[in-house]
Amino acid sequence: MLHNNKIKKLFFPILILPLLGGCIHPHPPAMLFNSNEVAWAQKPGHAAIRGCVSGAIFTRHTTTALTSGNNTVYTFNDIPSSIMQIPRSHFTVELLPESEYMRVLSKKMEFYSYRLNGPTAVNDPRWVEPSVLPFIARISCPVAGPDICTSIGHFFWPNLPAGQWYAVTSYDATEGNNGYVIDVQKITTVEGKTVPFVAWTGTRRVLCSS
Repeated sequence: MLHNNKIKKLFFPILILPLLGGCIHPHPPAMLFNSNEVAWAQKPGHAAIRGCVSGAIFTRHTTTALTSGNNTVYTFNDIPSSIMQIPRSHFTVELLPESEYMRVLSKKMEFYSYRLNGPTAVNDPRWVEPSVLPFIARISCPVAGPDICTSIGHFFWPNLPAGQWYAVTSYDATEGNNGYVIDVQKITTVEGKTVPFVAWTGTRRVLCSS
C-alpha cells in the first residue's frame, strides 16, 4: 500500500516522541525580527481566501497473502470506492507574512507542535515572541462565527492585503484530540480576488473543494 508524506508526517513523530520528550527546548528563531519587512500585512485590503480543512481515508481494503518459503507476507490495497472525506470541525489558520524570519518561525511551529506533550497553540509563546504576534493574522473555526466559518471544514477570510504568506493550519485542541499543526504552505493573496486554499490530512486522492 502506498504511504503518502502526510501519513508519514503524522506517525513518525508519534514513534519518536518518547525518545525526544526530554530533549525538546522550544525557542523563537535566533535572528532579528524586522517589522518593516512585514508592515504591509497590517494594512486592510480587498483580497480574500476561500478554503477548507479536510482529509480523506479509505474505509475498506483488500488483503493479499504472499508466501515465500516459510514466511507469509500480507499486502493491503485501498479500495477507491470506499473513500470517505472528513471535514475538520475545529481548526485554526494563521497567516505569517513572508520574510526569512517568518519562514523559520513557520517551520518551528510545525516542528514543535508535533513533539510537545499535550495540546499546544500554534502561536505558543515559547517559540513566538510577543512583538511578532500582531503581525500574524489568525482565524479559528467555529468560534469565528458563520460569516468566516461558512460550514464544517470550510472558511471565507475577507479584507486581507495582497501579498505572500506562510499559511499554518492546525487542529484546535479538543477534549478528544490534542492540537497539532497539519500543514504549512505558501499562499499569495491578490487584491480584489478570492484565492482557493486547501489543507488536508490522509490520502492524496481526494481533496476537499474550496
